[in-house]
Amino acid sequence: MADVLTELKNLSEILQNRKTTLPKAHDIMTTYVKRIESFNRYPGQHAVDASQAEEVMEFKGEELRVGRSPIIDSAQFIRAVADNMKERLFTTTANRAQASVAANRKEAYNSLINQMAVLNPDNWDHDNPRFGDNEVRALCDVLHVNQQEVHLGFTEYKASGGRNIPNKMKKLLMAVDTLSPSNADCERGFSTMNNIITEYRSKLTTKNAANLLFISSVGPPCRQWDPLPYVKTWLGKGRGAAHSTSCMARRYTEEESYFSPLWKMWKSV
Repeated sequence: MADVLTELKNLSEILQNRKTTLPKAHDIMTTYVKRIESFNRYPGQHAVDASQAEEVMEFKGEELRVGRSPIIDSAQFIRAVADNMKERLFTTTANRAQASVAANRKEAYNSLINQMAVLNPDNWDHDNPRFGDNEVRALCDVLHVNQQEVHLGFTEYKASGGRNIPNKMKKLLMAVDTLSPSNADCERGFSTMNNIITEYRSKLTTKNAANLLFISSVGPPCRQWDPLPYVKTWLGKGRGAAHSTSCMARRYTEEESYFSPLWKMWKSV
């Protein structure tokens, strides 16, 4: 179980990376499914350590005893994990969708991956000059990109052997790269939103909250922000600078507080 969980942890970290594209994620997920399935034939390090500890009934200097917990069939567990990964990862639908919807979405996912595969020069059939034309047209329909423009760019792209990317192809390639393979960005967005809209800032308008969320999610760090243009705009509207002495000073009202005697006592100490 520890070996399988380690593989799942590594896969999760890769899929959460913003630079991971959908075609790359598909290849990585396929690889990790095979890695997990291989544990049936080639046990992982944790499984080997567990087997050795079971033989001597000792683990890291501690004596082991036979317990009442049920024994897990490792082969069945590994098959179940691999089957669940194939069922839940290689699709465009949620885990709890109906069977008919899930089947259609799985087919749509496979079709999308096959269409993206023709963009990789390693998959080209050089004997067929019209290879990939149908897939590129279908991909343009899905991503709402101009078919005619991309078709001309794809022809030039194949003519160069994949060495030069024409400008007419860049829009499609950029659209493919923006498809997120996981919901990690959504989770980051919800976390950021919870930091912005708190119980003390519950009256923020939707527009202001959206602007703050956008800045927090994709904005540059403070050390790269140049405030000078905004300061000039502020001063250009006749507002006072921070060091200005001609502006109205803040007025403090002297109020007698319930704790004033206590504060006076502190000053006298």
